[in-house]
Amino acid sequence: MQPMKATLRLGTDEDGVIEDASSAVVPRWLRQVREGTDECLVGFFEDKRNETREIASPTLELVDEIEALTMRGGKRLRPALAVAAYRCVRPGEGTERLAELCASLELLQSYLLIHDDWMDGDEVRRGGAAVHANLERLHRDRHLGAALAVLAGDLASAYAWELFMRAPYPVQSWSRAASLFLQTQKEVYCGQHLDLIGDADVARMHGLKTTSYTVRGPMLLGALLGEPSHHQAEALSGWATPIGEAFQIRDDLLGALGSADATGKPGLDLQHGKVSSVLAELRQSTNRAAREPVEHIVGRSEVSDQELSHARDLLHDLGVVDRLEQRINALRKQADVVLDEAPFSPQGRSMLARLADKLTIRQS
Repeated sequence: MQPMKATLRLGTDEDGVIEDASSAVVPRWLRQVREGTDECLVGFFEDKRNETREIASPTLELVDEIEALTMRGGKRLRPALAVAAYRCVRPGEGTERLAELCASLELLQSYLLIHDDWMDGDEVRRGGAAVHANLERLHRDRHLGAALAVLAGDLASAYAWELFMRAPYPVQSWSRAASLFLQTQKEVYCGQHLDLIGDADVARMHGLKTTSYTVRGPMLLGALLGEPSHHQAEALSGWATPIGEAFQIRDDLLGALGSADATGKPGLDLQHGKVSSVLAELRQSTNRAAREPVEHIVGRSEVSDQELSHARDLLHDLGVVDRLEQRINALRKQADVVLDEAPFSPQGRSMLARLADKLTIRQS
């Protein structure tokens, strides 16, 4: 069976705004990236269901789980970054060439989320059950649910590679793009390892686990479809590094202070004992006695609402939240300087400025 041809086209009025489903005003181009990526994914999953029926129909449950997670509320920020980087290099040219890359980035994200949720013991993702939790419920077996989730993640990884290999990279760029797609994943694995063992170098862990595959990788992969100059590629990396760190700090704040209603998953980072930028800042800037109510709940599975509320209040009272907000603002200014001086098209520069807001000011 021939795969469906994917499309991802932006209109000419890319700076216009429209209302999204939640009545929030969003750039027209960002809405179009979401819709184009989703269209590609819907067609791809239809092909995969047909393929899997012929291989082993019981395995359709894994395809269904991958599809449900992928299509459930993702922001499509990685595809948006790929498209914006392409526009920095090739303004005004068709973006239909990016459809497979955009969809592959979302499947790479699903793969990593499936495994990450199981490793972290998170039961909720994007407002629904995490894949391992849902498979455990379906089979009424905790170990089998976890094992099947590992397989689902592996299958999502294969799907990500399948779509990536369809991306129409110029012949002279293909080897570089494939190496970057692979290197990005290897860096994520190293970053996840540092996260799991509680390595004290939080900045290095964030650079490997988040900046690499959330910002820098998608941007450079998108730009390579448009054959960037050396200076353009350097500027994209220079913008991605501070924005990626700011994105992760924001994510850590949401992970410690956020609610399931706002973020799609409960803010359990403190109870899980994650060595995030929140804990790192707390431990670097306060003495043990001052932070004891927070340390008291770190790594504890059973925490009362009162204890959690007190710990969160203390993060504010001790200035931890304010200092991290200041760090986010400083990183954003650093990225803005790079953007102002970069050899990008005005169109691409405007798109990256919009995305900087999405990545650093977000509430979910």
